[in-house]
Amino acid sequence: MKIFLLILFSFPVFAQVSGTLIERGTRKILPEVNVFLLPQKLKATTDASGKFSFPEAVPGDCVLIVNLTGYQKYEKKNSCAGTDQVIYLEKVSYTGFETTVTGKVVKRDDQSHSLTQEEFIKTPGSFGGDPVRAAQNLPGVANNGANAQIIIQGASPDDTGYVINGHRVPLVFHFGGLSSVITPNAVERVDLLPSGYGPEYSRAIGGIVGLTTKAPKKDRFHGMAFVDLLNSGAMIEGPIDDKSSILVAGRYSYIGQVLKAVAKENEDFELTAAPSYYDFTTIYDRKLNEKNTLKATMVASKDQLELVLNKAANNDTDLRGNFFSSTEFFRVIPQINTEIDGNTKMENSLGLGHDSLFVDIGGRYLDVDSTVISQRSEIARTWNGKSKSYIGLDNYWQDSDVKVNLPNVYSVGGVNTPFSVGENRKFESKGSQTYLGAYLRQELKPTEESPWTFLPNVRVDHFTINKDTRFSPRFQTRYQVDPKLLLRGSWGQYVQTPQPQETSRLYGNKNIRSPYAWHYTLGFTKDFREDGSQGWELTNNYFYKDLKDLVYPDFQKNYANSGTGNIIGGEIQAKYRKNEWTSQFVYTYLKSRRHVPGYGTTPSEYDQTHNLNLIGAYNKERWTYSARFRYVTGNPYTPISGATFDADNDVYIPSRGRIYSQRFDSFNQLDIRIDRKYIFDEWILTAYLDILNIYNSRNSQNFEYSYDYTEKKKVRGLPILPTIGLKGEF
Repeated sequence: MKIFLLILFSFPVFAQVSGTLIERGTRKILPEVNVFLLPQKLKATTDASGKFSFPEAVPGDCVLIVNLTGYQKYEKKNSCAGTDQVIYLEKVSYTGFETTVTGKVVKRDDQSHSLTQEEFIKTPGSFGGDPVRAAQNLPGVANNGANAQIIIQGASPDDTGYVINGHRVPLVFHFGGLSSVITPNAVERVDLLPSGYGPEYSRAIGGIVGLTTKAPKKDRFHGMAFVDLLNSGAMIEGPIDDKSSILVAGRYSYIGQVLKAVAKENEDFELTAAPSYYDFTTIYDRKLNEKNTLKATMVASKDQLELVLNKAANNDTDLRGNFFSSTEFFRVIPQINTEIDGNTKMENSLGLGHDSLFVDIGGRYLDVDSTVISQRSEIARTWNGKSKSYIGLDNYWQDSDVKVNLPNVYSVGGVNTPFSVGENRKFESKGSQTYLGAYLRQELKPTEESPWTFLPNVRVDHFTINKDTRFSPRFQTRYQVDPKLLLRGSWGQYVQTPQPQETSRLYGNKNIRSPYAWHYTLGFTKDFREDGSQGWELTNNYFYKDLKDLVYPDFQKNYANSGTGNIIGGEIQAKYRKNEWTSQFVYTYLKSRRHVPGYGTTPSEYDQTHNLNLIGAYNKERWTYSARFRYVTGNPYTPISGATFDADNDVYIPSRGRIYSQRFDSFNQLDIRIDRKYIFDEWILTAYLDILNIYNSRNSQNFEYSYDYTEKKKVRGLPILPTIGLKGEF
């Protein structure tokens, strides 16, 4: 017996030491990380699921150590008896850019500017990381005041197209332009396609703004919720099974209730505004089989605005009473991606939805309801190392019911006639419109090693709204001087349909042609970063747009293609990143001119000569400090030289001076944002302070005239607007 015990205790007794390594706060699994056990000098490496074990550990005092670059050192004593313990490894900083480097994002279109979620979510002046507001910092995007539309390179807002996952939507901004119609965390990327964009899109002679929704995460369930002074929202995403995942997000604004409460306590508050909005997004992603993936996105958005004018407007006695506006739409976008073989891919998608616009001004109204179906298909084929081909369809059908009871108050120069003297237009119409498009995109290289790439592209569009068919050639070229310097150029024709009222059989002209433009661009991108992430990136572009067949009011035909115009300019974007610092210098210079029948050549209403954005951010551990300064030349406006009294309607009718011959004061604004993160084992709390127009710059955007137009006062833009909020993520 003594011999047996001696043999038994002569063998070492091993302790059970094992666990899982997880990033603190995000619960991200950390594979391929070395874990050390001292003083026994043992080492283990975590596997793909973050697990590690020390099968040869012996009992006694020991220390478990993890020392990973970018994370705080983990050191725990008396850990030799721990089985399946969870180690939460805390990062040194949770605020910096970690994975995405903009200059290395693969882009099909050289003319595009793109922002990933990691970039726009941290952009100052974006009001909580909104993707479209962040895109307003990109080159060529003009200051739009309180307008909820995007103005690109001096074009009209009506010349900008909006798409979600490639499918046309009526808008991407909620009321007042404070936030986009999709919760930011559900967006993968926002793209700006200005002058010279490729053949995949059309029906926009100014440019395209596109949102691409993300694929829901599949590792586990993730969640996010936030609340601030203007709105609240939440999102949850995660796997359903081993082949599918889902994301659900929603947001609601209660700014209207806040303003109503203010008005109730203030008897002198003559204008009661009650704006409100909500949006809802669902994304479903499923691996159907080895070659097919389904991604289905549903987006719904609604905006409402109520005004009560207790007094008539100073210069329009007929404009009083209730004002109500409602804009809503939804889209269901199923998309199937197919990998036919290693060189051929195919995408097919539909957009199914409904658009609604209702405006009531004291009993006069505009009521538009549309059922919408859109369809996109594309086959992409890589032939060899020298060429690629993309063949696609881009079709859109719309069935609309329109009811109108409004006076025509439009006048060239932006000065409208009073509501009470405009010719009243009352009608109802129902009809369907079809917009068919097909395109071919070619990428050709003389040899596999050649620095030259030639892109001869073509697009064909047919519009039933005015029975117009357009053949639009487009050409792009790029020259890769070296891996860090790219030269590029483009030329092409871009066409868009007339507005529905311009082709109306009652008040329009059925013979109106489609406005179009020729785009010419030259530019380069230079990457000065030596290690791929630190240093300067520089982008410089020059553009010219020749606008043809612009539609203007005509005395005999109601509307005619009698206008022309041109836009010329240059833009520069310089980015700098160094450790905790990031900064951008974005500047656009342009001249936008229009030739208006009977008035000669004048500045465009959206001619903003200088547009400067200075953006900076400092990230330190759990803090982020960021700011944006913006300076923009004031918009042109048409002065009023006098007025004539209309006794029949008891109103003064303005006399216009030279159209767009004067300018509003230049626009300048400073926005700041401060974020502070609180890290817990399984979730992160962020407190943020976002202040727009911190020094309360009184930027003028319009004039309010007295009843006889002898006096005027400036209508100011957004005052200082602070927002305090909390955001939780797990």
